[in-house]
Amino acid sequence: MSAKILLAQPAGGEGLPLYELLRTQGYLVLTAATLSEAADRIGESPALALLDRSLADLEGPEAWEKLSRECRKADICCLELASSGHTAGNFLPAESGVPGTITMPAEASEILAKIDSQLTIRRLSYELELVHARLRKQQLETLENRRSASLIQRSLLPDRFPKVDSFRFAWRFLPWEQVGGDLFNVLQLDEDTVMAYLFDVSGHGIPAAMVTVSIYQSLSLHTGDIVKKSLKAPPYYDVPSPGNVLHELDLEYPFERFGKFFTISYMLLDAVTGTVRYSNAGHPPPILVRAGGAQEILAAGGSIVGLGELVPFEEGRVSLDPGDRLYLYSDGITEFRDAGGELFGQQRLLQELGRQGKRPLDAACEKVFDSLDAFGKGSRQSDDMTLLAIEYLGR
Repeated sequence: MSAKILLAQPAGGEGLPLYELLRTQGYLVLTAATLSEAADRIGESPALALLDRSLADLEGPEAWEKLSRECRKADICCLELASSGHTAGNFLPAESGVPGTITMPAEASEILAKIDSQLTIRRLSYELELVHARLRKQQLETLENRRSASLIQRSLLPDRFPKVDSFRFAWRFLPWEQVGGDLFNVLQLDEDTVMAYLFDVSGHGIPAAMVTVSIYQSLSLHTGDIVKKSLKAPPYYDVPSPGNVLHELDLEYPFERFGKFFTISYMLLDAVTGTVRYSNAGHPPPILVRAGGAQEILAAGGSIVGLGELVPFEEGRVSLDPGDRLYLYSDGITEFRDAGGELFGQQRLLQELGRQGKRPLDAACEKVFDSLDAFGKGSRQSDDMTLLAIEYLGR
């Protein structure tokens, strides 16, 4: 569609040759013989206005200023047509577009070049605004999707723990500004058995959050059968070992299917004997802090889930005494860096946990996160930070 140009010149002036020049170039020309008429025709949304400066001499500065306001309001690009006797450049300020002047009479090539330049600037500005509008829309959609995914992730965090007299539980979770893949849970599988796990899906954002939800469902008593299988004969159920659970997860979540892998620590706690069976799939190994202060790294396990079980998932077994504590955590804690790039590391975590033996379990978790904050000195985290603590109280 041809560009629309408003040509405002006094009646009987030198407008006819310019009018014909524009028509021969395919422009749709709107004409106005006065400033007030030109102001009215601004409402027809011309792409460019050619305004004869001599109209200001005929109608006065107030009419000229009114037209100036109309042009700015409509965001119309303008060129002044000024004779050699006029002072050019007094019509429009910069915020109305890119003002310019054509000194009349002028060569047709000069006139067309300046018109083409203004129209090109207008077109590029319009296209740029469209790009910005699309980007703003995409950013808003991304933020909303992240917010929704974050709310889903948070809704899966346990709001209560099993009421098992022999165990006490506590946790701290500090999400990253982007949606991450950390999640944990504690469930009672039968009268004597409690399951606890903490996993971390690779990557961040909505894809990681969606895989997180899927894994959560697979490890649920209501939507999955990995952690507790039904049998047709008494006792009518079976609680698979940690190694078998990780094997089932590896079959269900191949990397080729989701484009994600994840690490996990999974354990079964015996509420009667205090025995713990566990296995890790590439996850930071849980830490056992004995009541007397001794520490053990529970490292048994295998490769990350999603790689086709490169090695079998080995199982470990430990026996707890009253006062012993287990800590499951994500690598967002040990890989947290200070302003100089130094890692918080496993050794600092061990030292901090060792200092918390006399504190209540919930306060101990809080102190660990206080130490992370003191270590970072304002550094921004780059991953979720999750800590799940379990204390054995005895029978």
